[in-house]
Amino acid sequence: MSSLRLLGLVPLLAACLPAVVSAAPAPNPIVGCPSLVNLRMLLRQTKSDMPAAAALLGSDGTDHLGCTVLAREAVTALQEHLTLNGNAYDCVTLRNTSVCHWVVAGAVNLSEALPKARGDKSRPTEKAPAQEKARR
Repeated sequence: MSSLRLLGLVPLLAACLPAVVSAAPAPNPIVGCPSLVNLRMLLRQTKSDMPAAAALLGSDGTDHLGCTVLAREAVTALQEHLTLNGNAYDCVTLRNTSVCHWVVAGAVNLSEALPKARGDKSRPTEKAPAQEKARR
């Protein structure tokens, strides 16, 4: 094949490349359960495959054990973090309930899910002068 023919293929290949590169994989669904035991049972049943777990929760013929697919925007905060047998789990609070839901750690990027805080909590408080007054 001559080099001129190869040069003729370059624009054709370049036209196909952006379609391949721009196809980003869909994020895994967030499966959460009010009980960590129920989450672990669901993960064991689906071999830790989150899309399979979400499909199982969507079927009507199975016992869901209180587990559900969570919306990313419903997550408000991280309440607890736990590691069992080398597997990490987070218990996240949701907007519509006071019960935290256990999820696989890292399933929710909390920096994106949480609303921005109103005040800057990193600044030191003004309690230091009050402590100095108490010492006098």
